[in-house]
Amino acid sequence: FTTQAKPAAWTKLASVTQEKDLDEFLATAELAGTDFTAERLNTKIINPNEQSTYIPSEDEVKKLKTKHTANKDQLIVPRRPQWDETTTPQQLEAMEKENFLEWRRLLANLQEKQDLLLTPFERNLEVWRQLWRVLERSDIVIQIVDARNPLMFRSEDLEAYVKEIDPNKKNLLLVNKADLLTEKQRKIWADYFSANNISFAFFSAALSSADPEDDDLQHLSSLVLSDEVTLPSDPVTVLNTEQLELLCLKDAHLQEGSKLQIGLVGYPNVGKSSTINALTKAKKVSVSATPGKTKHFQTIHLTDQIILCDCPGLVFPNFALSRAELVCNGVLPIDQLRDYASPAALVAQRIPKEVIEAIYDIKVHVKSEAEGGQGEPTGRDILASYAAARGFMTSGKGIPDESRAARYILKDYVNGVLLFIHPPPNYPDFKEFNAEIHKIENLPVTRKQQTAS
Repeated sequence: FTTQAKPAAWTKLASVTQEKDLDEFLATAELAGTDFTAERLNTKIINPNEQSTYIPSEDEVKKLKTKHTANKDQLIVPRRPQWDETTTPQQLEAMEKENFLEWRRLLANLQEKQDLLLTPFERNLEVWRQLWRVLERSDIVIQIVDARNPLMFRSEDLEAYVKEIDPNKKNLLLVNKADLLTEKQRKIWADYFSANNISFAFFSAALSSADPEDDDLQHLSSLVLSDEVTLPSDPVTVLNTEQLELLCLKDAHLQEGSKLQIGLVGYPNVGKSSTINALTKAKKVSVSATPGKTKHFQTIHLTDQIILCDCPGLVFPNFALSRAELVCNGVLPIDQLRDYASPAALVAQRIPKEVIEAIYDIKVHVKSEAEGGQGEPTGRDILASYAAARGFMTSGKGIPDESRAARYILKDYVNGVLLFIHPPPNYPDFKEFNAEIHKIENLPVTRKQQTAS
């Protein structure tokens, strides 16, 4: 017989957010303690990358959101089972696997029986174990989200779990990249958060790390706060690092000699590592948009009073309207795309034609009704115009390489060069909500300079 080598310790913490059907089947079998050897499985493998993405219509979006609301209570994060000093490590591990298996089954039911699309959530139990440890030791849990679409990156159930562990623990939704929003947009979001009893603060890791004398950041100068460390009375204000620290300490009832422990959690691409770098003023953690870059939680002594607990970046389960939406939110990798037309169509819906033309210095050719078009630019119109202007042509055929153009344009969208801010739920008009940032005269020079082309 052969002895299977044990995997290296670091592989246990490798992030797993997408699995093929057979991989998921075998992983589930392993959690259940089942051994499959040399057995033919009547299993049909479907590669999710081969499934066509689409953009739901307005009526479909309304139906999906109603369905999301009806099933929201099942959109949970896995819990660590209860244990005490009499529980053996073997018993605890068995209970953790059993709970995790039930959690996986619950989400599988949402996906398959309820026909709901979820984010490619973290499937590695070891990564969740790191989260559990961070939540248990933290006095405040800061959930970092992207200001352009806060609710997409927020796990409401995570906040509930924090209170389950200890009602005295506090939650804070840190709305990062808030400098990308106008004051009016921040006000509208602040009203939404307040109305829904969500503790929040606006922040910008990029702005906090920037050199205030940098000419490229002059358009943000109105957001830079004074050095005097006081909390602003206006919740719309983008906090600096000192104010964020003060906010955390304000409601903490620390015993003499004790330190405030702050847990930092969030998706891999929301700026968690950048936030820590801004807070520490030094390169304590590396910045990456790859899930699992931080392999285990780290503790960073920020001040004499504050310790940061950095959890590995992980994707929480959340509902999504389409795979194209996940691409535009930076959750699915752009370089592995097969269907680029659907996310490009979302870009065309959200970014006005004149803005795209101004940022890329191109002319977007829109097909007229006589040419089979609708008089409005489609995603493929934008891709073809961009590719032709940049000389991206397919080999042999000599036609614009839309696939190559899509990689540039979609990355610019994800990176905020093509800027779109999602309004809160039930806000009537996303175009009106973004009207100010889409005025040509309001486009910052830096946005044009940051283009990937």
